[in-house]
Amino acid sequence: MTEMLPEVIMDDATIDEAVQFINERVVKIVYKGSLEIGQYVFERFFNNNIQLAGSKIANKPVSFRKLCARPDLKVSRSTLMNMVRVAAQRQFLVDGGINEEAVGYSQLVVLTRLENNEEKLALAQECIDEQLSERKLKLRVQEIRAQSLDLPVPPAVTVKKYLTRIERWVRGIQPPAEMSSRNSINSMAPADKEKILDVTGGLIEDISVISNKLIQLVAVLTETPASPETEPPVSPPASTDA
Repeated sequence: MTEMLPEVIMDDATIDEAVQFINERVVKIVYKGSLEIGQYVFERFFNNNIQLAGSKIANKPVSFRKLCARPDLKVSRSTLMNMVRVAAQRQFLVDGGINEEAVGYSQLVVLTRLENNEEKLALAQECIDEQLSERKLKLRVQEIRAQSLDLPVPPAVTVKKYLTRIERWVRGIQPPAEMSSRNSINSMAPADKEKILDVTGGLIEDISVISNKLIQLVAVLTETPASPETEPPVSPPASTDA
């Protein structure tokens, strides 16, 4: 008879570590697999032709459409097409100095909606430097596409962009310890104190303007919309019958 060994009960910290390890490996495997599949299909079915990879499905190679129509294919046509588009933009990002591996796969898919230009490179670098979420990246891409098509940018996009910039700025700043140390401030040269005081005064004014704008925005967002005014009903003309 096999002797049962006592079960070792792990603490929550060990479980958390295991979950993190497993999730990171899953993401890594999916990321690597998606890139490999996209590169394989891009080379084999599109002959590394970027324009062909970006064309509409009706203009895709017949072999690729037959591939997508196979019922035993484990990925959908849209998923496979995203993989191909990511592969098609890969060399452009690498040539532009972007560390592609530092950009999340979902972000790479969103970036394929833009033309290969300097604006895409700048946005890809922002994904790395500022850890843009997929949601925020989609908003930025939507705005860029609207501008390139000379379409009006929706008010919500404009306001969200402004708030995102403020949020990014605030969260990216860590005040140095010297700002709260009276000894450090007092040890500065008078000329340095004067310059810092001048800049600080300007920043207070600028922040005050931003703060007032935000307060106005909150007031408008939370106010009760006014009911449309209604005119009193018009009485019918008096009868002239005798």
